[in-house]
Amino acid sequence: MKTRYRSFLAGVAVGGLAAAAARRYRTGKIRTAAWQNQFRPALDVLACPACRGTLEMNLMPGEPEYRCPRCQKVYPVVGGIPHFIQTEELTGWNKRFAGMYDIFSWGYRAFSKLAFAWIGMSEERARREITDRLAPNGGRVLEVSIGPGVNLPYLVNRRDVGEIYGLDISPGQLRRCRDYIAWHGWPVQLQLGNAEQLPYLDNTFAGVFHVGGINFFNDKRKAVEEMIRVARPGARILICDETERGAQVYERIFPMFKQATGGAAREPVRAPVELIPPEMANLQVFEVWKGWFYCIEFTKP
Repeated sequence: MKTRYRSFLAGVAVGGLAAAAARRYRTGKIRTAAWQNQFRPALDVLACPACRGTLEMNLMPGEPEYRCPRCQKVYPVVGGIPHFIQTEELTGWNKRFAGMYDIFSWGYRAFSKLAFAWIGMSEERARREITDRLAPNGGRVLEVSIGPGVNLPYLVNRRDVGEIYGLDISPGQLRRCRDYIAWHGWPVQLQLGNAEQLPYLDNTFAGVFHVGGINFFNDKRKAVEEMIRVARPGARILICDETERGAQVYERIFPMFKQATGGAAREPVRAPVELIPPEMANLQVFEVWKGWFYCIEFTKP
């Protein structure tokens, strides 16, 4: 009798959890659809990544699309996210890491919390160690390689942060990010694109930052130049990624990471400070997250 009663209670508990998960899933879908319906063309921000020309919006039946009158390229909007690249056309490091992060996107947020706990600091403290250094003074902020949106909670409620834009090369990461911001009702604009060809107009953002990824970009120099191009004069720019210590730990934990980087065959990781043009102001290079990441900080004059 007791066994059957316990089985009954277990069944009720499992059923309740399943029902709660189903309700959360349905609510998430509704909120994501609502976020997509609030899609804004943002023609005052976006540009053709191929020729840097201004864009026009074609309001096609179903999903809209951007069109560049100068070079005639067309960029679809899929699920509320403008697609400025075709992932099947990526090459080299960019192709490897886009695919890896598509897979990793499902557990990225949970891994992030565990990783910070392992090194002995809270995620909030760690994220703020970087995001608090931005000084946009109410202007737009761009996060290059936004991932699933782990830095957003430390930006969206700041009085000195205006519109927030996020770009990533991984469709999987952006879908997770889209669902996350839709759940919270945050007015964040997302774009699928390549950091080496940013789809934004010159001198647009009052703060630009990148956390994790540039170590293995195809063209680091071009990515740095692009972040500088889209930043306004006076904007602070932050570029952060794993130190060699952090990269080695990732390679031990994640076979995918080691396979993508080439493992022992790769060059040692270091902060690419030599890529920062000499005319940039207030250049600093320092470590964050207890030495697991480096950070390059400078101001566009």
